[in-house]
Amino acid sequence: MSISIGLYTLLSAIPVIGDRVYPLVAPQSTPPPYITYQRISSLDTGTLDGTESLDMGRFQIKVFSKKNDEALSIAGDIKSAMSGKGNKSMHMEDYENDTKLHVQIFDYILSDDIVK
Repeated sequence: MSISIGLYTLLSAIPVIGDRVYPLVAPQSTPPPYITYQRISSLDTGTLDGTESLDMGRFQIKVFSKKNDEALSIAGDIKSAMSGKGNKSMHMEDYENDTKLHVQIFDYILSDDIVK
């Protein structure tokens, strides 16, 4: 299973989010809360004989919500869903003045065995 499909599977299981999980950007008409994700970079996982053993990459996950407490709650749901699935390298908060949305941002190092 690809990392993106596995990540979508995990994130869309968050009840308040459901199928409002999108690669890169959400459609303009999407009501918050919703989640976006994107591959930031790929990691070389070559073996000594030159073959690749795993697809690995650094992925960014963003939660968008009108309410900060809801964004924080969904961030907690993401932490639970991702527990044991990869290495979290960053978590930060933001606010988008243009959209008036609170944002929680995560970076994870993930491999294609994300869903076992």
